[in-house]
Amino acid sequence: MPAVFILLRSLVIRLLSSRLAGSVAQYLRRILSTGATHLGTALRHIWDRVRSQESKEAILGCVLCILNMHKKVEN
Repeated sequence: MPAVFILLRSLVIRLLSSRLAGSVAQYLRRILSTGATHLGTALRHIWDRVRSQESKEAILGCVLCILNMHKKVEN
């Protein structure tokens, strides 16, 4: 009987931890999505206010550099 109790307890712990991990993953995904939306809106606002083509190219170059650095970190 104690072995059954230990088995059930370990199954319950695994179930709860997997649900908790799933909830945390969904929360992080939602936060990152919201952050990306706000960043995109801010960049669009800046882009609309900048008049000079050279400034727009400089901003685009910076964004591409940041994205490229992020890609290298993942590898």
